[in-house]
Amino acid sequence: RGWRRWGTDRLVRVTLEVIAEHRRAHPGAPRLAIGDLSRTHGGDFGPQYGIVGHASHQNGLDVDIYYPRRDRRERSPLTVDEVDLRLSQDLVDRFVAAGADKVFVGPNTGLTGPPEVVQALPYHDNHLHLRIPG
Repeated sequence: RGWRRWGTDRLVRVTLEVIAEHRRAHPGAPRLAIGDLSRTHGGDFGPQYGIVGHASHQNGLDVDIYYPRRDRRERSPLTVDEVDLRLSQDLVDRFVAAGADKVFVGPNTGLTGPPEVVQALPYHDNHLHLRIPG
């Protein structure tokens, strides 16, 4: 799936730095899985990603990161009950502190932050969506 793994230098740097900080703060936590970024040359992902084809992942400023699981398994959670909310909130807080434009979280997670940055959005109960300014 390399065709959807492109991000700006800043997005990649901030994402990796925050994940490394999170890992140092929680050495026993599972590694975090990085999902979609953008297509190398922009554009939507196609109809299999919904009507708008993953609309926000088109310019290298967005990345999906799967929440850590309570059972420490290194795979995406299937339900909110599998999400380690304490570790996930710490991750959200770190991305906010790093200057994220937006952090979209699942409406059923209870994850919070400054309302102009952290917003609940449907279909984000198993991952957060991060947008870093360009």
